[in-house]
Amino acid sequence: MKLLVLGAGGFIGRTAIREAVIAGWEAVGLVRNDEAAQRVRRAGGTPHHFSVGDPATWAEAARGAHAVLDLIQPSLPGRLTRRAIDRVAAVRGETTEGVLRTLLSLPAGERPLLVSVSGMDDLTPGPDRTVSHLSPPRSVPVGFAHVGLPVRRMVEASGTPAVHVCLGNMVYGAGKGFGDMIVPGLARGRMPVPGTGRNRLPIIHVEDAARALVHVAGLPGVAGRSFVATDGTVTTLGELFDETAGMLGAARPRRLPRWLTAAFAGGVAVRTLTLDVVADISALTETGFEPRYPSYREGVAATLAELSRPARRRAHAVR
Repeated sequence: MKLLVLGAGGFIGRTAIREAVIAGWEAVGLVRNDEAAQRVRRAGGTPHHFSVGDPATWAEAARGAHAVLDLIQPSLPGRLTRRAIDRVAAVRGETTEGVLRTLLSLPAGERPLLVSVSGMDDLTPGPDRTVSHLSPPRSVPVGFAHVGLPVRRMVEASGTPAVHVCLGNMVYGAGKGFGDMIVPGLARGRMPVPGTGRNRLPIIHVEDAARALVHVAGLPGVAGRSFVATDGTVTTLGELFDETAGMLGAARPRRLPRWLTAAFAGGVAVRTLTLDVVADISALTETGFEPRYPSYREGVAATLAELSRPARRRAHAVR
């Protein structure tokens, strides 16, 4: 089966290409520049240059594909305020319109399944603060739901066959926010914990996030369904930061009031990091999926090992 990955040069995207190839898919990464194309090739996939707003550049590639994995994410500013997230949401809405326009340009019988990806902020917690595949979308957005909820509404209104997957609010690994910012900050004693750190934050290692998305893409009859993908454990933000600092041989990070961390990180970022929910991933595990990293202990250890490799250190030095 052929899987198309939008945003294939990104943190989760290139990992999804690699995991799809391992799982036996023909993996095609839709990219917009040569650097992203090189990442796709290194992951074992085939790059295809495209413009998200021009169906002619990738409609034929989508024709005959089994699924399209949408991992496009606009660049995020260093400080995620409400105004900043509204700008991100506007850009994401435009790209979603382009994706749907291309898929709807194909005959109904030739449209691939769209795997629409978002985060836990989109879901309304139950009385016990549990979110699951049965949780309805929030009526009032918080955090990254300012981006995810409009996308979900657009996808559902389009009639495109789609499955929705909500990943943990922190997808961690040797890259992006965790590997490139949080780990170095903890190592230097400059990464505080926003709030008390007692909030139960749903997390997932990037490899398991990619594996879960590829797994869902290959399931029969999932159009119209929703899945929640985390490692399935109850982990507090404080535990994650404290244990990571301990593995680095660094001091336990300070706790700072949420309002103070929001002053330099932005209220949206802090709200997303301090979300307090418990994820029920039973719908995913009942399909046969098992996390490679069943808790942050295994996942963080693997992340730090990858970050310590000489090639990785050289890459960070170049940055």
